[in-house]
Amino acid sequence: MALVIGDVKAGFLDGHPENGTVIPLPPQNGGAVGWGQVYVSFGCDFGDALLRIAIWNAGAWRISELKVQSGSGRVTLPIQDGDQKVSVGRIKASEKDTGMCPVSYLVETTLKA
Repeated sequence: MALVIGDVKAGFLDGHPENGTVIPLPPQNGGAVGWGQVYVSFGCDFGDALLRIAIWNAGAWRISELKVQSGSGRVTLPIQDGDQKVSVGRIKASEKDTGMCPVSYLVETTLKA
């Protein structure tokens, strides 16, 4: 099993691309090492977070929004074969949202037997 854990940068993307976080992905169901299914999940505490998610595959971005709630468990992204990287940034969810609550990500995969 391989695990990578990191933090999504604080602050909002609105006009500030430096607040984005890019997560490279291992090649799902392949690659030289023989990786299996890849899972990417997010969790937060001390407040909810709204994330802009963009996944790069075959020369195009697949863009969506993902709500991560501190009172819930991890939220998992659907990863497809050929996905190479995930770009993540915070979007202001409400007037009370400061963009400062901690949000972390987890990338996990296993080697095929």
